[in-house]
Amino acid sequence: MSKFTLTSIDKSDKKTVLRFYRQQHYSARFIGYDKCYVIWHQQEIVASVIISNIHPDNPHALLHALVTNKAFYHQGLASKLIKHALEQTPSMICFANTSLSPFYLKNQFTIANQRQQTEVLNPYLLPRFNSYQKKQPHLQLFISNNTINNISGE
Repeated sequence: MSKFTLTSIDKSDKKTVLRFYRQQHYSARFIGYDKCYVIWHQQEIVASVIISNIHPDNPHALLHALVTNKAFYHQGLASKLIKHALEQTPSMICFANTSLSPFYLKNQFTIANQRQQTEVLNPYLLPRFNSYQKKQPHLQLFISNNTINNISGE
């Protein structure tokens, strides 16, 4: 039996997940039409990710709040969460600092070019990206390889 267990979280466990984020000094919240996956170790959450569609008509989910407890770094937990999330929700994007490019590129994401940004940053996601990018100028849009296959012209 593995020492880690990956599960989805339902509404009754949201407080537990938010407590995990606070303990990691990370500000996370559920933003609409969310799915949350966590990795447990000895009945404690040690890694988590939130996938939000933001609106029921949004074709591209936003992967955010991908956090691992520092005591469990370099064990592949974040990659395991991404892999699971992509199996459940193939068309995803995320906003991350350019310093994280190697991590996202090895986990089935691509840095979006200008045309791809225009296509995937619809009215639900564009204001959020612009707001974040003002505060974090090195923020980059990453799109899952499945998303690239689903947008026109590829």
